[in-house]
Amino acid sequence: MLKILKGVFLAAFAGCCWGSMAVAAQYLFTNCGFEARHLTTLRLIGAGVLLLALQAAFGGFQSILKPFKEKRNIRDVLIYGVGVLLIQYTFFLAIEQSNAGTAAIMVGVGPLFIIGYLAICKHRKPVPKEFFCLFLAITGVSLVVTKGNFESLDFVSTGAFWGLLSSAFGAFCTVQPKNVISRVGVSNVVGWGMVVGGSIACLFTNPFAMAVHWTLPSVLCYFQIIAFGTVAAFWCYLKSTEYVIPSITAILGSFEPLSAVALSVIILGATFNSYELLGATAILANMLILAWPSKDAESLTANWCCIKHTTIRNICKTCSTCAHRIVSLRCTSCRWCTTQQR
Repeated sequence: MLKILKGVFLAAFAGCCWGSMAVAAQYLFTNCGFEARHLTTLRLIGAGVLLLALQAAFGGFQSILKPFKEKRNIRDVLIYGVGVLLIQYTFFLAIEQSNAGTAAIMVGVGPLFIIGYLAICKHRKPVPKEFFCLFLAITGVSLVVTKGNFESLDFVSTGAFWGLLSSAFGAFCTVQPKNVISRVGVSNVVGWGMVVGGSIACLFTNPFAMAVHWTLPSVLCYFQIIAFGTVAAFWCYLKSTEYVIPSITAILGSFEPLSAVALSVIILGATFNSYELLGATAILANMLILAWPSKDAESLTANWCCIKHTTIRNICKTCSTCAHRIVSLRCTSCRWCTTQQR
């Protein structure tokens, strides 16, 4: 139960961090001459460098070189970095071709991709709670971002396609780094992934050519974007997958638009109507339902065992510590079995 609470809190906090970034970004766009594509590049590079610097400061310089000790780690980090960049790029394309509300709702269906992946590839049967919470999340996000004006949505344009593609990339980047995280740690995966994504983005846009106004407020907003809106958000988001299954992590990403609206009301003086209040209630109820103890709670944890759902086989291997031969009973695809039974 404690693991589920940790996972739910980390995922919800990640969504809040992303939402706070939206408020800071709005200030930079409106008052400081920033452009979205340039800010995305600066955000990825700045966040990657900051996270790696923190990892080196607390874990030693050698700790940030872990991904380079094995080719598979380098490959997985590179793939994750490209995926993060594609999430940002396709999301901005969705906004450009339609509007922010349509893009946010299309991204909200990302958990469906993860649920499908776990069912097909990991032989995990979805539980009703997941679908109900996904419905609450999409409903809540729809009410928050549209303020009840559903006529503003456009699901037949190319913007909807780019939004759906962004949600698919988001689902991929939630599941893909799971194995490499267990080998080199969350900080290394997120840090180097951001550097990779930002470096590739620099090939297509020069963020240092912007005619922006660097003032104390703009510097603080930029720091907030890289420290909380990127480093803390991505770290907590991926860390939560160690405690709950990826679909739950993705569903709790619905806290992003909620926190963005709440901070806009508090800091920027925006209005908050009854539709947004209803949407906020749905999103908050989502977190309570997922964190509440239930008989299917075990199936929501990241290390659940699917031994009764798949083929079982005997695996004989040598212990790297004592050189003794070990014979263990494992299922063929369960993460719990493959990582815990050595």
